[in-house]
Amino acid sequence: MDKLEKALEKARQQRRTTQPAAAPQTESLPQADASTFSAAGFSPLQESVLESYRIVAHRTRSVEADVFRLLRTQVLQLMAKSNHRTLAITSPNYGDGKTTLALNLALSIALDLKQTVLLADLDLRKPNIHTYLGLTPEPGLTDYLSGHAEVSDCLQRMPFERMTVLPAGRHIDHSSETLGSPLMATLAEEMRTRYADRLIIYDMPPILAQDDPIAFLPHVDAVLLVVRDGITRTDEIKRSLDILASANVIGTILNAPQ
Repeated sequence: MDKLEKALEKARQQRRTTQPAAAPQTESLPQADASTFSAAGFSPLQESVLESYRIVAHRTRSVEADVFRLLRTQVLQLMAKSNHRTLAITSPNYGDGKTTLALNLALSIALDLKQTVLLADLDLRKPNIHTYLGLTPEPGLTDYLSGHAEVSDCLQRMPFERMTVLPAGRHIDHSSETLGSPLMATLAEEMRTRYADRLIIYDMPPILAQDDPIAFLPHVDAVLLVVRDGITRTDEIKRSLDILASANVIGTILNAPQ
């Protein structure tokens, strides 16, 4: 058993000691299916949609939400230690749970009273964040980059007070060229420096599926790699880490199968 396999086994053992064997029932808000989070100037969110995509970080007295609070604390400490402001979340393949993790982490960070967060969907070929939140996808990032919208028109404020979402917009095929463009570089720098208390989380495409993450890595301070327990192969993790060799990978998240 090599070092990587030992690390994965250690992560599995730690998860068994912190979570019950059976998936816990998350606490539902009263009349969950009919609940809508909304406020003036905010995009409304339906609890039923969040629940269907396992977005649980906003819940109280929930073992699953506590897991994301723990992850939030660890990530914020690591980022603050090096004054990092931007975090990319990727995975070896589609289906590893990167978008679910990115959303739950962003939401958990937004609930921290000292922090604001901007979650940007950079999976331009297969955008999903708007679907997971039940939002209108357009206008979005691709509309801005093609000159059809202003950034301010694309940003969607959440009813959770310190969180903003930048949806990808309409899907495009030439995504790596778009993410590597000078206009995207200017936007990334603008988003990074505008607010001192804002952490930016980028939901990136899978590292083994396309070269988009590589094109955008120069604009990212840190990276989280999400792998799926029992599904992601060890050689896929090794290949992903090889591709990310020049990046600051601050952690690998072992995601349980659905």
